[in-house]
Amino acid sequence: MPLALFWGCAEEYYSLDDYSIVKKTDIHVHINQPNSAIAQQALEDNFRLINVNVDIYFPDYSIEVQREAAVAVKENFPENTAWLTAFSMAGWDNYDTWLENTLAYLDESFEQGAIGIKIWKNIGMEFQDEQGEFIMIDHPGFDPIFEYLIENNKPVLGHLGEPREAWLPLEEMKMHQGYFSRNPQYHMYLHPEYPSYESIMESRDNRLDKHPDLVFVGAHLGSMEWSLDVMSEHLDRYPNVAIEMAARMRHIYFEAKQDWEKTRDFFITYQDQLIYSTDLTENPGADPEQAAARAHSVWLQDWEFFVTNNTMEESGIDGEFSGLQLPVKVVNKLFSENAEKWFPPLNEL
Repeated sequence: MPLALFWGCAEEYYSLDDYSIVKKTDIHVHINQPNSAIAQQALEDNFRLINVNVDIYFPDYSIEVQREAAVAVKENFPENTAWLTAFSMAGWDNYDTWLENTLAYLDESFEQGAIGIKIWKNIGMEFQDEQGEFIMIDHPGFDPIFEYLIENNKPVLGHLGEPREAWLPLEEMKMHQGYFSRNPQYHMYLHPEYPSYESIMESRDNRLDKHPDLVFVGAHLGSMEWSLDVMSEHLDRYPNVAIEMAARMRHIYFEAKQDWEKTRDFFITYQDQLIYSTDLTENPGADPEQAAARAHSVWLQDWEFFVTNNTMEESGIDGEFSGLQLPVKVVNKLFSENAEKWFPPLNEL
């Protein structure tokens, strides 16, 4: 590791050549293929993975099917994988039965090795009760679930809301035109009767205020990808909360292009609350060579961005930008130590 002079003091920096040497963690992948090419590539690239279940409505990928796959992946790759379970909103209107079944399902999942849970954007953006009211994450009906998680020291990965661009017309989007053109059900501009971005963020904060001891990681930059200032305010307000960057690295690249020093300062200032992740996905039928190559390419590019000041380019970003060249101690937290802090069972891998 070379020594460099920065801000009047000696700092250590990694290089591209250190990539395979340093232990790293990606806390947000979706692997539903037991003989996972991504998990195998992760072994070669010195990555640990957290495989994430999600309450998404695809019959072939129910939470039960995802759980079965996650257990199989863990059995096949015990040295570098862990997994998060999820719970279904189906049956909510028969609340007492729903609660009993949900707690039982979580118990089963933790007995089978899950190290925490994922909650998804269908809470607040999709699921409605029999009266047509959207169920928000601060609904008191979730209180027993969060109390159970706190009592059992289980962390939550929370994908609540969408990029703020979801509330804009397609032609005004800079980052997410492709996704929302393919998924109009989540393009909130087309659904003005749905909850606002602000109301979803408020409901999340209400939940965090109610449970200050909850171990919580905001997925996808906590749906605050549009503003370093907003993310900073949130992390200041909730020092026991972290955020991860799955599928939002382009936003970070964009920020670096707009204001490199501010972006770098953000990662240094909040080095204890930021965790690396990607949202890589591998389902049955995926080409294993392509899945492995994609994972390696994404991981290596992000490593280059964080550890060097190389000039880089990215699809969807107009023009070049420079890597942040973060100090070794910050990179270690971003890629490993913070993951272990918020998901302690990773220390055993």
